[in-house]
Amino acid sequence: MALTRIAVVGNCDDTNCPSVHTTDDPDLLVVQGNRLDATTRAELGGALPDHEDAVTIPADVILRAARIIEGKA
Repeated sequence: MALTRIAVVGNCDDTNCPSVHTTDDPDLLVVQGNRLDATTRAELGGALPDHEDAVTIPADVILRAARIIEGKA
C-alpha cells in the first residue's frame, strides 16, 4: 500500500507524529496516532476485534486532512 502523508500536527517533520495519509486506494485513509490506554480501550466495551485498533489524533489534523482531500486547503 503506497502512503502519502497529507496532514500532521503543527510543524512536525518527524514521521512519528499524529498524521493522516492517503493510500493508493482512494476510498481508504491511514491515521497514525497514539494507542489508547487500557482504561480508554475498556470504554469501547471490548468492541475492537484483533484486526482493528484505535488511536487518538488531534481534531485539527483530521480537519486539515478533510480540507486537503476536498481541495480546499
